[in-house]
Amino acid sequence: MKVLIVFLVGVAFVLAGPHHEHGHEGHYVVKSHDDLVSYRNACAEKVHASEDLVEKYKKWQYPDDAVTHCYLACVFEKFGFYDAEHGFDVHKVHMQLAGPSAHVDHSDEMHQKIAQCAESHKEGDSCAKAYHAGMCFMNANLRLVQHSVQV
Repeated sequence: MKVLIVFLVGVAFVLAGPHHEHGHEGHYVVKSHDDLVSYRNACAEKVHASEDLVEKYKKWQYPDDAVTHCYLACVFEKFGFYDAEHGFDVHKVHMQLAGPSAHVDHSDEMHQKIAQCAESHKEGDSCAKAYHAGMCFMNANLRLVQHSVQV
């Protein structure tokens, strides 16, 4: 009986805790602009993005289409804070946005905004979920996102 209770408490803790902790935030390394450029190139090739789309992406313009959805999912995956199975790791996104030397307070307003975007866009395929959650946050905080990779 005690084993069952411990198991159920453990399951409840996992389910009640931050939904997207599929890694340890202490192991996350904040990515640079060079990383972003590399990821953009690799993902544009992976999804067969046209030259016109690639030019839009470089200007932080992301049309609502299937190619762009998968392009952004790929970029987020390469950053290490998104995967199709688990969705976004909100802690890692927050660490990326805060920068390499910042102390990240995961109870602050920024963390809550990231979590809200991640949680409010769970419909559709993996690419669509990544796109809509990413756009939710970028639309409200584009300068912060750009600054996080020193554009």
